[in-house]
Amino acid sequence: MRMIGLALGATLAIFAAAAPAWAEDFPWCVEVDVFTKNCAFANYEECVAVAKNAASPATGVGRCIRNPAYQPPPAVAKSAKPAAAKSSNNRR
Repeated sequence: MRMIGLALGATLAIFAAAAPAWAEDFPWCVEVDVFTKNCAFANYEECVAVAKNAASPATGVGRCIRNPAYQPPPAVAKSAKPAAAKSSNNRR
């Protein structure tokens, strides 16, 4: 019984370590068919380059679509530039 507990604990530890802590989302996906989608493209050009070589039994080629799960990162607020100091050019 003790061996089963150890084996179960070791198995759980392996799966927990193998799971990614986060996934990076990208805005473009190559969709080969209804079940196969690869969303690993930062821009449309990368997506098209891979889609040309992706073969689909149903359609013949892959196609690029926007990733429906993609959430763009929040925009960083631009800080206002400090006002230029007024110079005292008192010429007499």
